[in-house]
Amino acid sequence: MREAELENALRLAAEEVLEKMFFVQPLEEHSGGADDSGTVLSAELTFEGAPSGSLTLAVSESAARQIAADFLGEDEGGVSDRKVQEVVCELANMICGSVLSRVESETTFRLAAPRLLASDERRLLPESADESAVFTLELANGSLTATVVTRNLLCPTDEKSAF
Repeated sequence: MREAELENALRLAAEEVLEKMFFVQPLEEHSGGADDSGTVLSAELTFEGAPSGSLTLAVSESAARQIAADFLGEDEGGVSDRKVQEVVCELANMICGSVLSRVESETTFRLAAPRLLASDERRLLPESADESAVFTLELANGSLTATVVTRNLLCPTDEKSAF
């Protein structure tokens, strides 16, 4: 797998999951990170397989609340903070599953339960990453940034072993 393939899979997965499961139409893609001017909800889940790694999702609070309301079919004002957090975790889970099925459809992965990150746990890409992809979307009420980091990649199939 190459980083360009991972980036394309992340972009397609995020757009498709948002549109089909959360009824959210992104306004545009941009190269920056999630909006740091307000509160950001971040969720992370790890996965094991070939490759192993993690997906981190950072969503501005206003966008997360709207996404949760759309997903749950409720009025935005009636969605509790807890429900918003659970929906952000579920969104991370869905995007991760979609990315992995796009990049390694023949591989079985084991996904950990997504967990909400505390603000001091948010971090940049780890130095141990073999490959990574970051994708940010502008939404009507804020932004969403998804980051996939992979480790322990198998040798590419186009390389031949001398053994």
